[in-house]
Amino acid sequence: MSRFLTSCLALVVFAAMVRGADDAKSTVAKLDEAWLDAYKAADFDRLAALYAEDALVMPSFSEPVQGREAIRNFFAESVRDVPKRSMALKSFRVEASGTLLMDTSEYTFDGVSTEGRPLQIVGNYITVFKNVDGKWRTATEIWNVRQPDKQ
Repeated sequence: MSRFLTSCLALVVFAAMVRGADDAKSTVAKLDEAWLDAYKAADFDRLAALYAEDALVMPSFSEPVQGREAIRNFFAESVRDVPKRSMALKSFRVEASGTLLMDTSEYTFDGVSTEGRPLQIVGNYITVFKNVDGKWRTATEIWNVRQPDKQ
């Protein structure tokens, strides 16, 4: 009988772990969707609101950017010369631990510059989200370029 109870307890714990992983993936998918919507709309105030007040962004080929307002300005400036743009995200791994979520993913950026030149960039990124007052915010984000624009 004790082996049966132990097996049942193990199944309950495993089911909770699977559910937790599914919840984390679902949460990250919603956060990614909110980020993409704000980015596509060029609503940099809404985009910045997705970051923690003290967030740190470490982009390729740039100095680190810290703080919500600096991050807002960074994104607004970075797309100024590429008014037509889109981005797709593909998550490889999502992990959760307490008040933190980590998303390890790939991005594909497509755009057309103000001169009419097409751009396509593929890279990887890691985002660490933290739960701040019941809301998930990006705390740290770093990305690199895996396949630079070929033009």
